[in-house]
Amino acid sequence: MPTPVALYRFRLSGGQSIGAIELRRLWAAACRNDNVSVSRIAEASHGEGSHIYSLLGPPRLPDCNEIEKRLRQSLMTALPKATIVLIRM
Repeated sequence: MPTPVALYRFRLSGGQSIGAIELRRLWAAACRNDNVSVSRIAEASHGEGSHIYSLLGPPRLPDCNEIEKRLRQSLMTALPKATIVLIRM
């Protein structure tokens, strides 16, 4: 099994956050693959409670555009008040 790599990173605005279990569930569903993981690190430059989230998965996921579309939709549904800045790595 290949070692997961960071595929996306994102921040949430307005003090919003999401737990690791829920984020992993959304990420696995978006890429239709259970070989995924997530991480969160504090980001001091954007104020207290701000975090950068990383989404890790297999190095070669098919159809990244569809995965990103599903991921964005899932995050917007789960966090309707947040502005999500998603970056593909």
